[in-house]
Amino acid sequence: MTKKIFLSAMLAAGLMFAGQTGQAEAAMAAPGLTQAPVQTNAVQKAAWRCGPRRCAWVPGYTGRVPMYARRWGPPPRPACVWERGLLGRWKLDCD
Repeated sequence: MTKKIFLSAMLAAGLMFAGQTGQAEAAMAAPGLTQAPVQTNAVQKAAWRCGPRRCAWVPGYTGRVPMYARRWGPPPRPACVWERGLLGRWKLDCD
């Protein structure tokens, strides 16, 4: 029973994905009708710089980023840091 539910969910997800790629291909068929993207140089390198108990978002940082911090993405506010709690779990602190 659960195998049938799993297979039907996978089939539905595959059909949704196939439908999305068809729309993207249709949009690419007429490139003259779209507006050219604006290019800016506002992109800046930044990453989480981590110590044993705390990680801070540092603009311009290009050093090593731990695997666990790579999935966090940028902080919601500039003053936010990730801190390790008593049980070793990381929590976002935005004071």
